[in-house]
Amino acid sequence: DISGYDVYATQIATIFENNLHVLENVLDALFHVAKADAPVNKNELFFLEKVAGIFGFSAADFARIRASHMAAENDDPWLILGLESGSNLKSAKLKWKKLAAENHPDKLISKGVPKELLGMANEKLAVINNAYHKIEKAHKMKAGSGEI
Repeated sequence: DISGYDVYATQIATIFENNLHVLENVLDALFHVAKADAPVNKNELFFLEKVAGIFGFSAADFARIRASHMAAENDDPWLILGLESGSNLKSAKLKWKKLAAENHPDKLISKGVPKELLGMANEKLAVINNAYHKIEKAHKMKAGSGEI
């Protein structure tokens, strides 16, 4: 039952108001709970989107976070990295490095994240890496065809 979730979400948002990374980790965990009984239904997505709003994430931020958890549903590597489709490779590489560093399990361990949550971190890092590799491959194909 999710009744009253907004009160708890507001409390968490207040406690971590200056730490969007922690808030994104909480949202990541909620996505994993929603995915546990697969597939994520529209009510669960509505709930997750509302929590993201309470946490202060924009619609674009939520789209990026959602794409990183539901990559099979929306296979847009640009969206997964939080970039506009067709952005240049340099921008994609910078964003990929930033996201990979933020979500690397070793960094999370050093910040005290419980080892039980590292599976989620590994999963998210794999999605981020895969998105960048798709962009890189598409860029190489364009370069080979003379489109760049």
